[in-house]
Amino acid sequence: MRLRRDIFVCCFTSTSSDTMQKEKHSKLKWRIFPYKELRKATNNFDRFHFIGKRGGKTGLITQYHGKLEDGREITIQRFNGDQRYLLQQFINETIILNYLPHKNIVSIYGCASHHEESLLVTEYLSNGNLAAHLHSEKDEKITLPWLKRLDIAFDIANALNHLHNYGIIHRNVKSSNIFLDANFCAKVGNLLLSQKLPDGVPVHATHVTGDRAGSSGYMDPEYLTKGQLSVKNDVYSFGVVLCELLSSTLAKDWFLNEEDNIATVLSKKMENQALVELLDRRLGFDSNLKIKQVMTATAELAFMCMKCPQELRPNTEQVLEILNGIKPGRIETGSYSTKDISALKIFHNAELEEATNNFDNFLGKGGYGSVYYGKLKDGREVAVKCFHEENETEETIKQFMKETDILGLLHHQNLVSLYGRTSRNCDKPMLVYEYISNGTLTKHLHESSHGKLPWHTRLNIAIETAAALVFLHDSAIIHRDVKGSNILLDENFTVKVADFGFSRSLPDHATHVSTIPVGTRAYIDPDYYESGRVSDKSDVYSFGVVLFELISSIRPSSLEGTDDDTLAQYAKRKILNNQLNEVVDPSFRFGSDKNIMEMITAVAELAFQCVQCPKEFRPSMKQLLQTLQGIREGTWGFNQIT
Repeated sequence: MRLRRDIFVCCFTSTSSDTMQKEKHSKLKWRIFPYKELRKATNNFDRFHFIGKRGGKTGLITQYHGKLEDGREITIQRFNGDQRYLLQQFINETIILNYLPHKNIVSIYGCASHHEESLLVTEYLSNGNLAAHLHSEKDEKITLPWLKRLDIAFDIANALNHLHNYGIIHRNVKSSNIFLDANFCAKVGNLLLSQKLPDGVPVHATHVTGDRAGSSGYMDPEYLTKGQLSVKNDVYSFGVVLCELLSSTLAKDWFLNEEDNIATVLSKKMENQALVELLDRRLGFDSNLKIKQVMTATAELAFMCMKCPQELRPNTEQVLEILNGIKPGRIETGSYSTKDISALKIFHNAELEEATNNFDNFLGKGGYGSVYYGKLKDGREVAVKCFHEENETEETIKQFMKETDILGLLHHQNLVSLYGRTSRNCDKPMLVYEYISNGTLTKHLHESSHGKLPWHTRLNIAIETAAALVFLHDSAIIHRDVKGSNILLDENFTVKVADFGFSRSLPDHATHVSTIPVGTRAYIDPDYYESGRVSDKSDVYSFGVVLFELISSIRPSSLEGTDDDTLAQYAKRKILNNQLNEVVDPSFRFGSDKNIMEMITAVAELAFQCVQCPKEFRPSMKQLLQTLQGIREGTWGFNQIT
């Protein structure tokens, strides 16, 4: 027995330094089973315990089912033939599974050896593998309904994402390596061909190798032809498995001729709007609209996973996001989009620590986090929002995901761009935005270090802010925190509306949603504050306060505790008393420049309407945008404000 343990070490150390391998081997937790115990568990490996063979046509690995004395059911893999190669792969699997236990990865219990064979002992999954289920269903009754298949897809993606976070590429993702427990939860197994990216190679980088491994029909063409090893190889194979789940047809049965593979067949069918020809009708595609929507969305995801080049594919973290989005009940709410989610990069903590010089350049602090300046390796300047560690509650994570969902799905020239985020499973949730160099509107209006903004610049800021809010409202999103410090300005004073942590989506055909009032007191809609009913007219009120702020250069919060209490009340009282000149910033020479006087008066009238109560008296953001554009172009008349 001692001799065989020495062989385990010898084979593993053949490609690495002795010191490193001794350290790794000393950390192995798996039990070394006595051979006689495994023989007893399988009744001397009799044919009634035989499960099958692996290892291609040669069948070098035989598998048996057994039961240990402690009651655990096990699968035993017996390695024969080319012992040195297989044993080295065996040690590889042992090492990987030793450090990466996961609920969706088959657990390994230990190993054993006997004369010229080696044995690997893993947990036994009573429902067999996915391939066997799909094959048996081809001409029989469906045992795996669609929603169960969707859960299986999620389990597989979850396991792969776990491996990929550690730089481990499975390299042999296929339905026969996906095992199902008694509850049909999926577990990825058989990591014999898995490979870790070399030290120093980033997790999501591509490494060119001459060593190719995998199964025909599942292998990434770029890995097969060019040796491009990356986590995206597994993503391609996962796309193939999705096709198998959709069609109930195994990859080996998809080939129509030598030139066809699953990716090209799926692409052609989708292009010709003939997707139904590939889907298993028994899954409810024809008779259930919701199932049809979900299966169609899953087919789109499969198509994305098998795109070439590799850079066009989502990573497994993004795959999980998409699968979450296409669950029944979420598609119709508009929360799903494969194209937009796939563009969002998942950053790793170390990458952002390097970009921000270990978070050394502080930009500001908000209700949910602090923001730091950084520069990525590709040269892009970024603002990294770190959510407060002391408040890492469920609510904080909800805000983190809300900003991700909104900015991941919505793109507009006057909305700040979200480049990516950290994984939802990481210890420190962070969002990575484009860096807007000219600061906030609040700083330009109220800090002495900034020069006075001319009127025409302020009018353009109002118009571009309105354009951003119109876009949000058309997308059924209420910002809920429109204020000067959330209006960013680039070097050309172009507006970028930011901070969507308080935003809410408005359900179809709804005029408002009831929620606990949030926002900044000086800008918040009184109707919303008192009733808890927020609508797009709540943003209109806040925008009206911003208009008064642009006109007056008065900080809204500075009036709290006075008779007027808010800038809106103060400006309304002055306008009603024909004292608008007392509201306007003196630098505009309100009484001496007739053109500016008319424009400011018109904007003040517009702001007055924005802050009316009840909210039904307020114009829509679309009306506001059109009127502001008319004021700038000189085509507006006083009687046109409605």
